[in-house]
Amino acid sequence: MTDLQYPLDGKVAMVTGGGTGIGLATALMLASRGARIAVAGREAGALDEAVRRITERGGEAIAVIMDVAVEETVEKGIAQVVERFGRLDILHSNAAQTGMLESDGLIGDMDADFWDRAFAVNLRGAMLTAKHTIPHMLVGGGGSIIFTGSGKGLAGDLDFPAYGTTKAGMLSLSRYIATQYGKRGIRSNVVVVGLVMTDALDRNMPPQAQALMREHNVVDYLGRPEDIAEVVAFLASDQSRYVTGTSIVADGGFTSHSAVFADMMRFAANQSEEKI
Repeated sequence: MTDLQYPLDGKVAMVTGGGTGIGLATALMLASRGARIAVAGREAGALDEAVRRITERGGEAIAVIMDVAVEETVEKGIAQVVERFGRLDILHSNAAQTGMLESDGLIGDMDADFWDRAFAVNLRGAMLTAKHTIPHMLVGGGGSIIFTGSGKGLAGDLDFPAYGTTKAGMLSLSRYIATQYGKRGIRSNVVVVGLVMTDALDRNMPPQAQALMREHNVVDYLGRPEDIAEVVAFLASDQSRYVTGTSIVADGGFTSHSAVFADMMRFAANQSEEKI
């Protein structure tokens, strides 16, 4: 029986975009549950710091320099993980295009090069990491692939159409992987993420904007990276062995309700005040 305290003992996990934010929180959590960790990304400093934090807590981790948009570095990086740990059981495909988001606005003004770069990193990169991970998972008898999706991929919005379209494509990619490899022991799922308050976002997002987003959440708070890491850890473990080809929305209920939810809440509150 799986030890529920350490349900990932003996497993090896790779987290792309693992140096900061959701990726870092996931790497730390998977390590705390017994997995050996490869944190992958483009910036050595952040990756080395992630490795330090894991190892000082008694875990085992390595840093892997990788640009998910460049297949050669993906193949080389994953080979490095298998060479070090002998296997690869869990992939958290989390790397995403986060720079130049000011370019991700109206379609009528879209820079095609930016659009292509977003797809190269977010969707092509997700495919490439899965492509080069799957053969090693098959050798090991199976595994779990978890993609970081976004609520932007579920509905239209005024901003981030390139980002949102890549995340919509990720939902289909994951279903294809689940269907093609499920009988061979590989599961694939997407965690659809809402607004997550990283330390940097908390410092730079105006309080008024945070309050607006909180109004539209069904729960009365804004998520943190650790909230997403908990979901990833569940999908990485054998406790989710019957869950594949689907998405789990972790957004505080933001996408679960009528578009006028927050307005109606204010309307009801005003009506109550008038009666008093």
